[in-house]
Amino acid sequence: MRSSQIVNLGDIVRRFFPHYIAKFSAVLEYVGCAWRWEENSSLSAEITKSGRKSGIKVMKGIYRECVELELMASAKTAEKIIRLYKDKTSSYREQTALVDELKERITDELEGHFFLSMSPSEADRYDNWDKDWAEILTRFGEATRDVEEMNKCFALSRYTASMFHALHVAEWGSICLGDFIGVTDPKKGWGPTAKKLRELVDGGHSSLPATLTGKFEFLEQMNREIDSMVLAWRHKVDHAANHLAIVPNTDFTPDIAEHIIGAVRIFMQRLLEGIPV
Repeated sequence: MRSSQIVNLGDIVRRFFPHYIAKFSAVLEYVGCAWRWEENSSLSAEITKSGRKSGIKVMKGIYRECVELELMASAKTAEKIIRLYKDKTSSYREQTALVDELKERITDELEGHFFLSMSPSEADRYDNWDKDWAEILTRFGEATRDVEEMNKCFALSRYTASMFHALHVAEWGSICLGDFIGVTDPKKGWGPTAKKLRELVDGGHSSLPATLTGKFEFLEQMNREIDSMVLAWRHKVDHAANHLAIVPNTDFTPDIAEHIIGAVRIFMQRLLEGIPV
């Protein structure tokens, strides 16, 4: 069901906090001007013991942030400043020159990066992708990767990609339901399950096999949930064959994508409640 070409967004997206820039700027300005606040000091004076100690701590933090953002030239300069602080004879003049160099390198390297921003609600969906899904995934662990990608793609406004994964989640559910109701088609998936379910519901209570005794209401409910999903994705998803597929050149608006995700979640929740462990 999964294409080997699908990449886990969690593996490639590096987090960037805009306040890093403000923090870098404020810290570097502080470090660069620290000599002015040393009583009776001058640019040629040696950096005080306390100044070197606090400088090492601050610069190690900046070094880590630079590495995280892959600002490797900036990270190298941060390392040079750390070594400078460890030299007990280093001066404020040397410090100021390297701090100015670090400012320029950070600015130049950030110009080569492209950043996207998320609203608080999008960031919440990206970070807490399993919210409202955790209980479902305890039973249907095979769908975990697709649930994660579905919500992360949605947070990044890639709605068609989000729907690709939502349909995979629905497929996982349909296979599970098919196993429960006795689908015999060797090509398991949406089509055979929906067909078998309709046959059972149309046949009524009296026609149910012994394995499904007492489950007619559940089957009726699942049939309605399938109809609801089909209605949610009408004209956008091909469900005539065994498997679900997005109609070529189809775009999804946020509202429609949200509607489909909600329908799929309810479908999976009903499976969780109705199929015995």
